[in-house]
Amino acid sequence: MKHVLNFFRLLLLASFLSAFFLLRNDERPSEIIHAIGATKLVVTGEKIGEESEHSFTQERILHEYKMLRNPVTGAIPRNYREMELKVAAAIPSKNRTFDQAFSRVMSVDEAQNQNNYKSVGPNNVGGRSRTLAFDQRNAGIMLTGGVSGGIFKSNDGGANWRFVSPENDIRSVTSIVQDPVNPNTWYCGTGEMFGVYSSQNTVSSLFGHGVFKSTNNGDSWSKLASTADAAPHNFNGQFDLVHRMAVHPTTSHVYAAVHNRIMRSTNGGQSWTTVLGGTVANSGLTGLTEIVINPDGSKIFAAFNGDNADRNLAGVWESVTGDSLTANNNAWRRIAGGSTGRPDSIATWLPYRKYSRMVLALAPSSKLFVLYKNDKEAGGNNPLPEADLFRCDFSSGNPDTYVWENLNAYVPNEPAGKIEQINPYTTQFSGFNMSIAVKPDNENILFIGGTCVHRVDLTQTDPAKKFRRAGGYGKGFFPDGDLRYPNHHPDIHGIYFSSANNMFTASDGGIHKSVNIMADTVRWTELVKGLQTLQYQFINIMPDPQMDWIIGGAHDNGTLYNLNAPSFQDHEAIGSGGDGMSAAMSQFIKTGNTWKQSWYTSVYNGTMYRLGFTWQFNPSNNSLNGELNTFDKINPTGYDDNGQWLTLFINDTDSTEHLYYNNQNKVFRTTNSSAVTQDTWTEMTGVGNTIPSTADVSAMAVSKKRNGNKYLYMGTNAGTVYRLTNPNNAAAATVPVNITPSAMTANSYVAGISVNPRNPDTVMVVVSNYDDGTNIIRNVFWTGNATAASPAWQIIEGALRPLSSQSCAIVVKTTGVEYYVGTSVGLYSTTTLNGDNTVWVNEGSGMMKTAIIRSLVNRQQDNNLVVGTHGNGAFLAEIGQAVVIPPDLATGVNDIVRNNRNFIKLVFPTLTRNDVYFRIGQLNGITRINCRVLNASGQLLYETDLPYSDGTLGLHQLPAGNYLLMITSSNNKYQHIARFTKQ
Repeated sequence: MKHVLNFFRLLLLASFLSAFFLLRNDERPSEIIHAIGATKLVVTGEKIGEESEHSFTQERILHEYKMLRNPVTGAIPRNYREMELKVAAAIPSKNRTFDQAFSRVMSVDEAQNQNNYKSVGPNNVGGRSRTLAFDQRNAGIMLTGGVSGGIFKSNDGGANWRFVSPENDIRSVTSIVQDPVNPNTWYCGTGEMFGVYSSQNTVSSLFGHGVFKSTNNGDSWSKLASTADAAPHNFNGQFDLVHRMAVHPTTSHVYAAVHNRIMRSTNGGQSWTTVLGGTVANSGLTGLTEIVINPDGSKIFAAFNGDNADRNLAGVWESVTGDSLTANNNAWRRIAGGSTGRPDSIATWLPYRKYSRMVLALAPSSKLFVLYKNDKEAGGNNPLPEADLFRCDFSSGNPDTYVWENLNAYVPNEPAGKIEQINPYTTQFSGFNMSIAVKPDNENILFIGGTCVHRVDLTQTDPAKKFRRAGGYGKGFFPDGDLRYPNHHPDIHGIYFSSANNMFTASDGGIHKSVNIMADTVRWTELVKGLQTLQYQFINIMPDPQMDWIIGGAHDNGTLYNLNAPSFQDHEAIGSGGDGMSAAMSQFIKTGNTWKQSWYTSVYNGTMYRLGFTWQFNPSNNSLNGELNTFDKINPTGYDDNGQWLTLFINDTDSTEHLYYNNQNKVFRTTNSSAVTQDTWTEMTGVGNTIPSTADVSAMAVSKKRNGNKYLYMGTNAGTVYRLTNPNNAAAATVPVNITPSAMTANSYVAGISVNPRNPDTVMVVVSNYDDGTNIIRNVFWTGNATAASPAWQIIEGALRPLSSQSCAIVVKTTGVEYYVGTSVGLYSTTTLNGDNTVWVNEGSGMMKTAIIRSLVNRQQDNNLVVGTHGNGAFLAEIGQAVVIPPDLATGVNDIVRNNRNFIKLVFPTLTRNDVYFRIGQLNGITRINCRVLNASGQLLYETDLPYSDGTLGLHQLPAGNYLLMITSSNNKYQHIARFTKQ
């Protein structure tokens, strides 16, 4: 049957002509039909009420901090990026040619263990991008990058992108610039400042580690040795966070606005000198800098945050030479932001510490625009624009006679109404989303980006004419109330022009282009094909091995799905965006050619939804029609928007009607997930009464059944692991058993748990906190007796110890067991456990090589392993050689009826040379059956789907031996098991 399903799966994908959005903004029903021939999916449901993705920024930062910080010191190790890249570089790749000695150590059969990881996109949805650059000789050649995805290049104007980053190095791209004098030379700065948890901790898994250079027009890149310290260093801003880069148009001098200083190289990056900066320590937010250079090279402008800890640095600076500022020269002059009464004090400019991040833009006519984050908030009872705007006419050439204008009246503030996070102008979290650009042929037309992008006309005084929203959010702008501006994405980090009327944005959704920027309604084109930079938080695969359907929750982009992996890479969206979390698809419940199914999605802080589908399969033409007929919020009452940032739930893949939902230290269950409502969950009170209220459940895994028992394993962000027996039917007050490894450091973040599908005693647990070299954090644990009163755990991390281990999977094959760990710098595997001497190999290459592997899910029935990266989308490996689990573990359906003669009357002969025959009973409601033949070791040898009628299985091809025949009804409620011998 699988070949049939593969065929109509292809048709189904072709039917998805555009994404359907179930937006959370009103109660009107929406219906979008995707059709090709007889195949269609009708999406009908209520829109979800809007919830701002920005409301939970602090929770997101706290979550990232808990994941990464050393639990002993409470700090994220300052040199962790450099450290983990060195560790990753020392671990051999699986796809290398092993020498014989290494093969003996690994016990690896190289040919047997070569997994092929196929990219499954998304090919049509981008992740967060902060930069874009055009080749000055050909604007169709473009370079961009993801903040955790690496450098990408396009040779056709953004229609297609390809990954050009060094596979073994840092991926946090923030600024790309071309050398105008030597245009084949490009520079790329790394390191995004994401947020801070405290003044001592810059919270980001996206620190940079130097500047890359290309001398072949961006086709390949190497790191400048001068920007990568040879020894571990403490974070001091030097090339760990490169906020902006610029190249002088006549001298080729390279400038880097790094944290708390401006640096310059006069020799192509071989060496660097600080030309402007201070020695006073700054936090992640207060040390932001900016640099732009006038196109003729006559002026260089730099900016330091208005809340910089060094009062003498805060403000806007100018230089003619770009030389180092010393006490004996005037190489740099502050032109704005000075103390009251000083020449560099600008009228109406906010006082020191009342303004923060600044972005700069230049107009051809010697005008400098300065947009800074002010001390206002766009929410609350008195919403005000979150930025001030100034224009400086520097045409006189003398800073003493520059003309400054306050243009605060032109900071976007639409008169139509106040909408939180949309209008008035919103930057999100201390200026995280801020950008400004001047139309190249009209200095009175500005484009200002925040959560939205606005066109601003400086010649207008009528508020209705001054501002025109051009992208980002659409709510309050379009009559139908759509949350997203069509074909665009909120959170604008950069605005760029390739010509006077061709404008591009870099945002949390990748790169977008418009050619009608002066129209009342700006039209956008998404330029994300091949720009595989999506940041998955969770990834999942449909449990039915007939369908390689993938679903996952992504940072900034909601829940996405792919119904034709790995053949196609386009993903479609469920919801309007925001931060997507756990996601799952249920099994099909088949009644004849009508198949019912549920999809489950979630967003941050506890909110969860269910989509109910009806599929109609037409065997005459192998077509599938799908209709979404229910869409419901289903998290337990009172727990939406009321949990930890990372919403966590899991299905039991044996019976996806069994679902476990977590909210902080509480766990809820349902054994009827396709119909559960917010009020019909069962709270597992024994869990909440055992796990302290100060801890959140951070990982869950459920085993298959063995000897009548199943197990739910739970890990927390407090460094504890628990086991609950028979979670599907245990009394709600049942107390889980604490089985925490004794070597696990208190307050470690348990990021992943995996259970051997053949043996629930075998469990692997990973921890995502960083080791600082002194305070050792154990991060990969394994036990072979997890169901014992006190399991014995082994530490199996080996060379992975210093890394952040964020996901794991146990894959059982007919040839043995493989263990996989997803880390902050790639995916690793082993086939041989040897305690702390376990040897690991890197599974990936290209984009996957050092990607952040945030989520791993293996489908046991066929060993299809889906990999969710936090910056390079998703991958699928069809590992194969799956072991069919013996009947006791084969299904999680409650009280499955086995060997009932009303289902299958007879299987004969049990000793045969050729065929095996079966005779059915007369059960109603069953139209099809699945037949599997297994050998004595459980390996699946033959499988077919047949009508529910008497039949014959031709087994001529099987060698002599003992076999097991399993016949299962299409609704998984009945199963017949018979043994036979082939002579």
